[in-house]
Amino acid sequence: MKFFTALLLILCSGNLLAQDDLTKARTAFNNKEYDAAIPLLQQYLVSNSRHVEANFLLGESYRMKGDLQKAYEQLDRTLDFDDEYEPALASIIRVYGGLKQWDKAQKAYNEAAKYHKKGIAAPLAYAQTYLDADSVDKASIYFSKVKEVDEKNADAYIGLAEVYARQNVIVLAVDNLRTATQLRPNDPALWYRLATTILKNRVLNADQIREIIAALQKSIDLDPANTKAVLDAANIFYRIKYWREAAEFFKKFNDMVKDNAEAWEKYAISAYNAKAYPDAIPGLEKAIKLNPKSFELKPMLAHCYYLTKEYKKSVDLYKSLPADSLGKDEVYRMGYSYFQLKDTINAIKFLEKTLSMDQEYMDAVGTLAFIYVSQKKYDLAVVQYERILAKDPDNITALFYAGFGCYILERYECAKVNYKKLIIHRPNILQAYQILGQIYSLQDSIEQGRYYGNKLVELADSAAAADKADAKKVVQHNAMSINGYRMIASFDWKEKKVKDAIDKLEKAIGYEKDKKDENLHLFLAQMYAVQSGDKELLASEAKEYREKACKEYGVVLKLNPKNAAAKKESAQMNCDK
Repeated sequence: MKFFTALLLILCSGNLLAQDDLTKARTAFNNKEYDAAIPLLQQYLVSNSRHVEANFLLGESYRMKGDLQKAYEQLDRTLDFDDEYEPALASIIRVYGGLKQWDKAQKAYNEAAKYHKKGIAAPLAYAQTYLDADSVDKASIYFSKVKEVDEKNADAYIGLAEVYARQNVIVLAVDNLRTATQLRPNDPALWYRLATTILKNRVLNADQIREIIAALQKSIDLDPANTKAVLDAANIFYRIKYWREAAEFFKKFNDMVKDNAEAWEKYAISAYNAKAYPDAIPGLEKAIKLNPKSFELKPMLAHCYYLTKEYKKSVDLYKSLPADSLGKDEVYRMGYSYFQLKDTINAIKFLEKTLSMDQEYMDAVGTLAFIYVSQKKYDLAVVQYERILAKDPDNITALFYAGFGCYILERYECAKVNYKKLIIHRPNILQAYQILGQIYSLQDSIEQGRYYGNKLVELADSAAAADKADAKKVVQHNAMSINGYRMIASFDWKEKKVKDAIDKLEKAIGYEKDKKDENLHLFLAQMYAVQSGDKELLASEAKEYREKACKEYGVVLKLNPKNAAAKKESAQMNCDK
């Protein structure tokens, strides 16, 4: 009895060990580790030679490895033990197709159809076999049969999508893949396939691009560790020049895989082309560090420094590049950077070099003109602004500074033409009315001068009312009103309208706050003094004007005790008595 018990234990132990081999073999097979599954299955079949599933798994493992002859032998053996075993029938169809034995494949399919009228394994295998042979019409027939049996079979839709893709009917391929993703939403490879199939369209619209992005993102969300999918997604967007999306996926890849020189370079280029210049800078710096020979990246980095106002870095990097490799844009940026760094000598040098490369480079003309204005070289500035106006007659900045330069150079007709054009485009620009009024004053064109003076006051008062919450702007606008009234008073004085001049000057002084204008008060004092000598005035009226004159002379001398005119004229009027 003891011997029998011991023998039973040994037999049970052996059986358990064999079952353990089969379990391990299944796991390896399901993980597509066929080299590991095959010896485990062979070991199991030594003592379980008629086990249908084990024979099938061994045959299928050989098929998946591409050893069709061994696969056939093992699958045929499986069917000897169970001629209705559907997985083996489906698999042997694939083997016959691979061996180009289509009559045997058809016979195996017929057997499967006889035993499994609602089965999908055989028609699916037959469809995939024809697809492998690039017989898309027949593949389509059998994938459709699968759909008839089970309309929710994702593999049928995937197969049909491949058929349509090979026939270049992308719309139907995409439709089938959309259905497949709904049936199998957690398959990252399927979402990736949807994205890449949509990309086969020659032209992509905005909705398709959004769907591609969403599908790629879904694929990566489902399998975040799949660095290949992330890199492939990045390269897809890079290829079709969707730079922002490419940069986003390259960044994800670079966060996962360190120091991949090509990925960093493409990330940097993508961010640069997407105009995400602050993001491009660290990418370009990293890419150049990983590959110092990436000379094409250095001009991009220099441009990024320029656009982010890191002018010193921009200039230094441009200087490190071969001079003959720099185009007019790079040369201009060097000139402008030097201008921002207050190195006007080098700024002029590179701006002039830009213009030697392209006489119509208006940004260089404008910057050069502004430098000349800041240096008070108005003759040179006007030449440059006139170049701009020849190309762009309505350029506001050029009209203003060309007019101002002509005014300083006493080229009054030129100044008037420019400022009148400026007013057409900017009717509320106060400085234009001020300078036009001054020019007409110098030319004794009183009527014209008075018009611009009155207009200056009107616009300045309106601007002050509009900006009343901004004290600084109100002060600036009031200063313009003061200038306007002073200008009109000068016209009144020229026409011997002393009382009118006094009225305008008193209004001007009404705008003053804490700070007083010495010359304004001197002008008013002089008008009071002149009016006090009017022989038609009563003695009391003359005295009153005299007292007002003396008071204003006192204000002037308090502001500037050395004012010679105020000292002399107040003494003549005996203001001290």
